[in-house]
Formats: sequence, structure tokens, C-alpha cells
Amino acid sequence: MKCPNCGLEIPEGHMYCDKCGTEINFVPEFEPEVQNQIDETLLGLADELNKEERIKRERKEKIEKMIKAIFERKPLIMAFCGVLVLIILFVIAYNSLFTKNASYYMNLAQKERKAGNMDEAIEYLVEGYKAHPSNSDIAFRLADYYLENNDEASAIDTLLSIASSSSASEDDILNAYESIVSIYEQNGEYDKITALFDGSDNVTVQGLHNKYVPSSPIFSLESGTYDAGISVSISDPSGKNYSIYYTVNEDSPSDSSILYENEIVLDTEGEYTIKAVCIGDYSIPSTVVERTFVIEKGMPSAPEIMEASGEYNQNTMIVAVCDAGCTIFYTTDGSDPDMESKQYISPITMPVGTSTFKFIAYDSEGNCSEIVEREYHLVYTRLVTTEQAVNNLVNTLVRLDILLDTSGKVRGVDGHYEYIYNSDIEIAGAGEYYVIIEQHVRNDGTRTNTGLMYAVNTHDGSVNRLGYDSSGQYTLITISNR
Repeated sequence: MKCPNCGLEIPEGHMYCDKCGTEINFVPEFEPEVQNQIDETLLGLADELNKEERIKRERKEKIEKMIKAIFERKPLIMAFCGVLVLIILFVIAYNSLFTKNASYYMNLAQKERKAGNMDEAIEYLVEGYKAHPSNSDIAFRLADYYLENNDEASAIDTLLSIASSSSASEDDILNAYESIVSIYEQNGEYDKITALFDGSDNVTVQGLHNKYVPSSPIFSLESGTYDAGISVSISDPSGKNYSIYYTVNEDSPSDSSILYENEIVLDTEGEYTIKAVCIGDYSIPSTVVERTFVIEKGMPSAPEIMEASGEYNQNTMIVAVCDAGCTIFYTTDGSDPDMESKQYISPITMPVGTSTFKFIAYDSEGNCSEIVEREYHLVYTRLVTTEQAVNNLVNTLVRLDILLDTSGKVRGVDGHYEYIYNSDIEIAGAGEYYVIIEQHVRNDGTRTNTGLMYAVNTHDGSVNRLGYDSSGQYTLITISNR
């Protein structure tokens, strides 16, 4: 090579002319085949990169410009450095282009979604979120796809992962929580909204808690036992005048329970459990607050019954006594008495047979005593024999013109009727009776039970037809003409 200034032949490896000192610019000479291979390699790489995304083409152009600048303007040593830089850029470009970034996964997911392949779209986003766990865009997109695919549980889990991420911004955390609240609200799972914010000391989370979840209502009185009637008031401590709903001795309240408008008056003895809740602007309830109040005014004394339970064989009156200002009520059918039962005014005649009495006393304020129960069994001494009972029955039937005579004849009927003692029974409240059955005796001597039965009192001989009530118990029927 000759010096461009003075024409002196420059020895190989010299950087300056030995005669005039001019700097010599060396440009490496490449064989055409080598040059063509380089060009083909660059073009092939550019084509490959161009398949992925538009930025590949831009990087190819930059690389070609850098190569041109290196070979046209730099000395030999710089040319070698340029080749080294080119190799490094190739490596960087390759890694950059073939490393799957967040956009890569979201684009693929969007294509699958548009094609109706929601499961495949979700798989791309799941893979992308694993590769880029700090990228909230992928996470929010994944949560949206889960919701669109009716998988609310997975959507909530994804949103919670954003809210708990140390790399998430305050805006991301806020958006994640509000999205979860929206899901719970649409499903009516208000208790989960309250639980969502519990136990977190994050300022953003606490702000959301105060926004969505009302403060618990406040009772004017604490739980306890009171010896007089009380009035209970309930208020909203936030001052926002949220609606308050409550229940008394029932399940937890909701917006379909009793709306609190005035003080709750408890003036009757008993135990009362009041549960109250505030419902805020977003239809989200506060924590339920519960109070139990016991009212004990003092109950009247139980009535005193002068006749003890037991066996009786003569007329007896039942006498009951109570405290001044009280009223006694009673039943005889085994049920517990109340103010709607029979009122005791004067001594009661004890019924014949077995009977059960229950007594209770009420004061002027409606407070009741304990119930007193008595069971009596009144049976008079038998003054009538079975033969007398049959005779009383036949004579009664003749007197009523049911029989023609004491032989048991009946007009227009073949043969006669006979009456036979069968057994003894006791009818509650009526006494003891002989059971007598009726038989039809034909002239040929054959006998047939007619199905009629009679009851004759063993004490006074009174006669009745015997039947059954709806429960299958014996009952007395007054005799009348057939």
C-alpha cells in the first residue's frame, strides 16, 4: 500500500508514513464469498426476527448501519472491534427477541380468546404470569379471563396474589381489592367482604374497609339481668345514619329483618337476645352485635289447692287460693292453663271418676306463677247390683215405650230382647258404670247381638246409651225413643 500523500510504499503493519507522517487508514479486504455469506447471514437473521414482531426489522437496520460505518470510516483495529461489537449485539438482539416478554403472552392469549379457545388463552396467561410474576397487567388480564370463563375462585386467587405482592403498586393493590369486592357483592357474599379486610394493617386496605364495611352498631345498654322493664336504643357510630336492622330471639339480622326506628321496650319478664347490624351504601353489612337482657320482675306465688291429689268416695269441692291481686285459671283436659283458660271463681265440684286439674295464677301485670297440678279419683260406694242395673234398664226402656213390657217384647218384631251384664267401666268425669249389652232372641231360641250397649251407674242406677267418641273412648248418650 502507498501513502496517499507522498506515494511512499508503506510496509505491512505500519500505521503512519515513514516519510511524511500521514496516518494510514486500513480497510480489511474480504473475499466476495465471505462477504456474501455475511450478507446472507444478516438477511436470514433479519427475516427470522421479523417473524416475531416489528421491532426486529428496526434492529436489523441499525445493525447494518453499524456494520457499514465500521467498514467505511474506522481503521483496521476499529474494524476488528466493530466485528466484536457486532457479535455482542447479535447475542443481545437474539436474547431480546427470543425471550418471551409479557406482551408476547398477552397477544397469544388474546388471539386464542378471539378464536373462542378460552382455556388455551388462560394457559398462556398462567405461563406468562409465572414467567413475569411482578407484571400486574398479566395478572389482571388473567383474572378477567377467569371471570369470563365462570371461574370466580381462580379469579379471586389471582387478584389476591396481586394484593399481596411486594412489587405491586398502591393503585394495583387498590384495584385488586375493589375487583374482589365487586365479585363478592354481586354474589351477595357480604360476610366475605368483611373478612377480606380483617387482619390487614395496610393503609390502603384499611381505607377500603372503611369505605365498604360499616362500623358495628352500638347498644345503649350492656347485657345483663334487670329487675324492671328497660328501653334499648341502637345507634350507628359512624354518624352516616346507615340503616340498622335487628332481630329478637332469632337468627342474625339482614335487610329483611326489623328496621330499627325507635327504642326497643322490654317490659315483660323473660330473656331477650337482640342482634343488630348496620347496612351501608354498598348493601354490605357490618359485624353483627349481640346483647342479651333478662327481665325478672318477680313472679306471683303459685295458687294453693286445698284438696290434695288422691282417692275420694264422696262429694268433694275443690278450693283454690292465691295472692291478693292475682287471678286463678285452670284446665281439666291435661293442657297447661293460661289467661285464655277457665277462670276460677268459686269452689269446683270434683267430677266422678278420674280427673286432672292444672291451676295457674296471674298478677295484674300479666306475670304468671308456676303451674300446680292435681289428680283426683272419685268413686262412690256401689249401691246398685248388676241385677238391679239390668232391671233399671228394662224398666226405663218400658217407660220410654221402647219395650212393650218387662219380658222384652217389641211391636212387630219376632221374639223378644234380653239385656245381659257384660263388664264394669269408668268414664272420666262421670263415674263407674255397668256395661249391659242387648240381644235379640227369636222364637226358635236363636240369639243375636244387636250391637247396642247401655251403661248403668253403679252408685245411683242412672241409665244411658254407651258409645264411642272420635278418639275411641267411651262416651255416654242420653236415651231417647227409637
